[in-house]
Amino acid sequence: MSQQTLGPSKGSCRFPDQQPVREWDSLQQGDCVEVWSDDSFRYAGCIDDRADDGRLIWVIENGTGCRRLFVRDDPVTLYSIEDTARPRGRGVGTLGGP
Repeated sequence: MSQQTLGPSKGSCRFPDQQPVREWDSLQQGDCVEVWSDDSFRYAGCIDDRADDGRLIWVIENGTGCRRLFVRDDPVTLYSIEDTARPRGRGVGTLGGP
């Protein structure tokens, strides 16, 4: 799968004080994130869904609307960002959950 780098590369999150999301189960539907891989910015998007334990997470890419699935062991880093233009979801669906 080929991904185009859309922002600054070879660095950290565009928000210098921002820490990566360590516990994916803390993310909620509608939360906005930056997706980084190999120390390069890939895209910004919003959480669409996640497994209860946070091991699987779906992100909808801003601009294209592509929905991408990530597994916790994938070589990506997520940074939580604020996006006041997008309303937060009321909860996260449960992938394979009750």
